Amino acid sequence: MKLPHLEWVSQDSPYLRQHQQGFRALSFDDELEQAFKRYHANVFLRRMRWALLVATVLALLFVLLDVFNLPDPLRGQVLTLRLGIIQPMLVVVWLATYRPALRDHLQLIGGIVALFCGLAVVGIIGLARYHAFPLPYEGIILVTVFFYFLTGLRFTTAVLCGWLTFVAYVAMELSQGLAGETLASNAIFLALANVIGSVGCYSLEYATRQNFLAHGLLQDLAEKDFLTGLLNRRAFTERAERSWRQAQRERHALGVVMMDVDFFKRYNDHYGHAAGDEALRQVARVIGECARRPLDCAARYGGEEFVGIWYNLNQQQMLDILEKLRTSIEGLGLAHAYSDAAPVVTLSLGLAYLTPQSQQSLEDALRLADVALYLAKEQGRNRVVMKTPVVSGLEPIR
Repeated sequence: MKLPHLEWVSQDSPYLRQHQQGFRALSFDDELEQAFKRYHANVFLRRMRWALLVATVLALLFVLLDVFNLPDPLRGQVLTLRLGIIQPMLVVVWLATYRPALRDHLQLIGGIVALFCGLAVVGIIGLARYHAFPLPYEGIILVTVFFYFLTGLRFTTAVLCGWLTFVAYVAMELSQGLAGETLASNAIFLALANVIGSVGCYSLEYATRQNFLAHGLLQDLAEKDFLTGLLNRRAFTERAERSWRQAQRERHALGVVMMDVDFFKRYNDHYGHAAGDEALRQVARVIGECARRPLDCAARYGGEEFVGIWYNLNQQQMLDILEKLRTSIEGLGLAHAYSDAAPVVTLSLGLAYLTPQSQQSLEDALRLADVALYLAKEQGRNRVVMKTPVVSGLEPIR
């Protein structure tokens, strides 16, 4: 996926920061790394399922070949490994791909199964050596290719499976007394298969991580305000509607908040638009830090106006958060010589506190919050005013 024009992306975007830092070690910052693991699991889920089905069918074909080609007692020992270890493990991990609860653990499950299957194949070759049966060793190369390119394993997991299988194979051949020249030739080809697999798997994961960042940057362009990095108005409406519907279903309270930077036009006129932009960024950062729970969200609504929604908090908790937000903005200490509210940049907040009813809509709550914001300004700004749809009185706090 092609990266968007980076100058259009908010400088606060974690995807942009990661792109600028680079990821040669195939690792992101903690928060993004967790998101990438989920993205990778979803992208490669179908490939993993098909690869496991193909591997299961091929393993059954090898069972048929063993039945007709291997002598006793080698036949029984090999079939025990194929039908007792390889086949059941392939089926187990295939079934695991259909369990959403296991989705985040598929790399671990797939890695363990891949390694055990590789070791089982080494065991089959070892049994053939023990019984002096000329079983081709090339099957271990097929397993190695499977690790790197078909299972959807990430680079680190695939490399561990591939090279541990290589070490196990060499150790097995040494224990069976394979001639030095033959062993060297086999080991070189298997090592080269691992080198090619490692390089290919690294390139594949690197490209996948690039696609993940590009997807995230495009999503930021679509959802985030360029200046502040908060959600834009459209994205806020979509997320707030989801929180609203969930609150209706679960009968939980919501705090819908309209916020406005006090006398911001005067600030821009006196300090300039560059300083105004920086002030908005700092205000937005504080607002964003106060709305970090999964069902909370905050956005730039337009100009110097912000909006937020907080989920399932009681009235006092809601007021405490907004008062902390207000004092934190004041505590930034951004000088505002032409404000009638304070000598620094301040914020007025209007809170609509309610439990959504079937006859109410998010737009109703936003209008109520806007009324509360208007009253906060009328009462002198730099304050929180709460209004509910049931109680007509207002509750200002300082």
